Amino acid sequence: MIAISSVRQASIDLSRNLQSGLRLAFGLPVSLLAFRVNVRQLLLLLCIDVLIGVTNDYVRAGADPTLSMHAIVYEGFEAAALLVMGALLSAAFRQPHLRLAVPVIVLASDPAAGVLNFVLALPGNQGAVLGYSLQWLGFWLLVAWIAFIYWRAIATALMPRQPRFWLRSLAGAALLLAGVPLAIWAYQPWFYAAPPATLQGTRYPSPASEAVLIKQPQLLYEAVTELEDERPRVTDLYFVGFAPYAAEDVFRKDMEVARALFDDRFDTDGRSIVLINNPRTMLEAPFATVSNLRATLSAIGDMIDPDQDVVMVYLTSHGGRDHKLAVEFPPLQLEALAPATLKEMLDGAGIKWRIIVVSACYSGGFIEPLKDDYTLIMTASAADRTSFGCGSESEATYFGDALFQHALRFEDSFVKAFEQAKQRIAERERTEKRESSNPQLFVGDKMAAKLPRLEAELRARRSGGAI
Repeated sequence: MIAISSVRQASIDLSRNLQSGLRLAFGLPVSLLAFRVNVRQLLLLLCIDVLIGVTNDYVRAGADPTLSMHAIVYEGFEAAALLVMGALLSAAFRQPHLRLAVPVIVLASDPAAGVLNFVLALPGNQGAVLGYSLQWLGFWLLVAWIAFIYWRAIATALMPRQPRFWLRSLAGAALLLAGVPLAIWAYQPWFYAAPPATLQGTRYPSPASEAVLIKQPQLLYEAVTELEDERPRVTDLYFVGFAPYAAEDVFRKDMEVARALFDDRFDTDGRSIVLINNPRTMLEAPFATVSNLRATLSAIGDMIDPDQDVVMVYLTSHGGRDHKLAVEFPPLQLEALAPATLKEMLDGAGIKWRIIVVSACYSGGFIEPLKDDYTLIMTASAADRTSFGCGSESEATYFGDALFQHALRFEDSFVKAFEQAKQRIAERERTEKRESSNPQLFVGDKMAAKLPRLEAELRARRSGGAI
């Protein structure tokens, strides 16, 4: 009977905490006495917070998601950060009860913000014409709401309220809010979008299966060793493709179109290699991992004439505000690709002449770390803008379609082709009432002088004439 009574009391206290948390989150009057502050309630509220996170991640991941237990580490980090901040506030304000009161009150208020996060996670709000605007508005509304909740949590927990109530409550809220960027940095979702398991009745093995893992080193070795050496007195162009996001087939499609175009029109046949994360190709093409890209560029650096030959690197994936490219093939745990890492790879390989094409959101962030006199860089968007066209049902990204399926199919000049593609994308975005992605172009001074000669040689070889 004692156990039943204890469970019943814990349920009553939990209900009271959640009701008080909702009142706090929506600006309604509430006091510290309205909350039941104890270790048991802290643990129960943590469980509810985890349940909300799991639900949101599951909805956001889409159909047939893959569970990732690595999220447990993130949940532990978040709980620890909240407890540490409660302890810091307790020491700073000399109020011992804040050690437990702050985490309990914040966690009791979290479900309200979780509802808005759930709305943003709904499939209809992730890719529709109005979905991007709704997501951005919702994101900033959520941040503002979290700041308000943190301030009210501190203001409610402070006893006595004087002296300097406003200064202390705002300082406490600022400390809690400082943890938000850390939480975003450490975030690990419970569920990932799973790559399609079947195609026309064919079931693919897991990328972590023994058959695939045994095959992959051989695929990389064969792809690299089959590359042809550079030709003396010829400016050879090498094509390296990197499509590392497995959950959406559009990146594989963009890559295959680009490679076929360059092999056909820009004389890279025999000098092109693609690294792809996709269930369709994992027994045919090397994985698109940072390590494989490094090995590929190193091998190409050893076979080219660095003073004459040009290497084109085409990257297509999802990009983040931190300007890193997503490298994902669940259940494998892979490292994202940062611009500085790509620069270090190219420098280490001794590749001097570079054409870098990045098709991803926020891809303009690749320009500053990679630009030099010998480099041409094209990006699908500015450093602070998203690009469009990704998705499981998409046949091509806007940038991939405009550049590889249209502009470069008829135009020999890389710079002119980029301008044509940029204009085509802008017209499409205006028609669909989207915010401009604002594709970016950088051409180094030495590369600007080399391009006409390279383009003339490629045109001559294509027509079978003399250079």
